[in-house]
Amino acid sequence: MNYTAKNLHTQVLLLIILFISTLFVSCSREEKDLPAGYQTVVAADGISFNMVYVPGGKTFPTGLLDSGTATLQNGYWLGETEVTYEVWNKVYTWAVANGYSFDHPGVQGYNSGFTNNQHMVTTICWRDAIVWCNALTEWYNAMIGSDLECVYTYSGAIIRSSNSTCDSAVAGTTAKGFRLPTSREWELAARWRNDSTNTVAGYSNPWYTKGDSASGATAVYTDPAATDPVAWYSSNSSSATHEVKLKAPNSLGIYDMSGNIQELCFTLSGSTVNERGGSWNLSGRLQVGDDTVYIATTTTDNSLGMRIAWSPKIN
Repeated sequence: MNYTAKNLHTQVLLLIILFISTLFVSCSREEKDLPAGYQTVVAADGISFNMVYVPGGKTFPTGLLDSGTATLQNGYWLGETEVTYEVWNKVYTWAVANGYSFDHPGVQGYNSGFTNNQHMVTTICWRDAIVWCNALTEWYNAMIGSDLECVYTYSGAIIRSSNSTCDSAVAGTTAKGFRLPTSREWELAARWRNDSTNTVAGYSNPWYTKGDSASGATAVYTDPAATDPVAWYSSNSSSATHEVKLKAPNSLGIYDMSGNIQELCFTLSGSTVNERGGSWNLSGRLQVGDDTVYIATTTTDNSLGMRIAWSPKIN
């Protein structure tokens, strides 16, 4: 069928309306009828990205040895991919013009020729990441007229600058805006599996990938036959990042949960924050159970980036 420009415009509007109705109508029914891996589109001002639903009410294993457990009561949405430079730069440019300030402008991946904006943003710090999440929320409101609330505040004020106040940020547990996932939210999504291959005993439907493996992998991370199909890491990356969605997704349809870049989480320990997932220049940190790595809130690196989350309530 040949579509007119008007029809195409209508389709885009319908996608936007679908996203808003999914977020706000389904919130009232607590999203209990949404299946794991359900996807919705966030679209505005010429860009779009997908988000994937992760159901709540799940107790799952944690840690490299699968010796711990965690329970997340609330369902949440997680980015299908890490934040690409295309999306980062669109929001960053708007934010700087509207009173925001960042310590770092972000870079298109690493050693990638800097021509492909589908590489993820790197060379940002955690402070930049939470400020950008607030900016994304306000940018989205400005673009489509929604009324999402910024998640991160300090002394009741929205944080719009990557300064030391970020280190005392409060995450509004019911603020309906874009944010970083918590470390446990990241881990649940990374471990989720729809079959019993390479999973922790005692769990089923869903099953959970063993803590010593990459997300979606069929065996331990040291097995290239299992890890190469799902992750870019030190053995196969050619010392560079790669554009998103070139490796196989995990069971939820989420890409690059292990490898490509390390992902910042909103999980604080003093003046440090948790990062997850490994990257193009690492191998051991690919393990979905590795929750041991904490970095300063000001640390920036060419292997460090972010993935966003959204939910009615933060776990």
